[in-house]
Amino acid sequence: MLTRHFVLALSAASLSLPALAHVSYTGRDLGTYDGLSSTSNTISNQAVSGNYGWADAADADWGDSHKGKWFKFTLTGDALVALTVSAHAGATSTSVGGLLPGFSIYQGIAPTSVDPSNAAVSYLSYDTSTASTAYKASLPFPVEGVWHAVGDFQIGNDFGAINTLSFKGYSVDGVGAVQGGTGDGLLDGITSKTFALGAGTYSLIVGGADYEAQLGSNPNLATAYGMSVGIQVSSVPEPATVSLYALGLAGLLMGARRRKLR
Repeated sequence: MLTRHFVLALSAASLSLPALAHVSYTGRDLGTYDGLSSTSNTISNQAVSGNYGWADAADADWGDSHKGKWFKFTLTGDALVALTVSAHAGATSTSVGGLLPGFSIYQGIAPTSVDPSNAAVSYLSYDTSTASTAYKASLPFPVEGVWHAVGDFQIGNDFGAINTLSFKGYSVDGVGAVQGGTGDGLLDGITSKTFALGAGTYSLIVGGADYEAQLGSNPNLATAYGMSVGIQVSSVPEPATVSLYALGLAGLLMGARRRKLR
């Protein structure tokens, strides 16, 4: 859409300014976990620009990574990871409520490179960087941005570094079919899902799931929508424990069936 092309044009004009805050995880590291014990964390002071970024990134020509807020976490072992995103009007001094949240989880992170000649200069990743532009040109179809909300994608910086983000799943608020996926069954400004994940570093990208909110006639097109993001990490049940549970459940069901047949 015209509004997004304008945003991308502004990004392209800033190619010579590698320190600009494009994809950054600053203040959005959810933590490192070993998966051996249950633990949790919440970050509640973040907002995303617009209420449509996730939905737009889930369509056929993908979307602008600037319209998602990027978080990360690290696992040093296998774990069950429950992620929850909630609309939070008071997240920042300028944010509002009403976020229709959608999120995607990927193994991998957007690269950041430090200039070897000047350690104070960092090259962050973004859609129109040198590496990202080359990646987009290699795709067999045109895209608006590199963010693919329901599949793998790559993103890089002007230093030439580029990483693949491997899609692990998504969750989106809403009832029935929504743009790019299926809603969680309840339209309440909250969406949550549990993933079984292995060791690695993961990116969580959150955005709005209101596809129509990207229309230029929307007076809240660039409004900051507040959010709260929570993570709950617990151990993966041992196979023996799962088997015993299944046997116990089968026994209970069989007993109940026999009593019913008497």
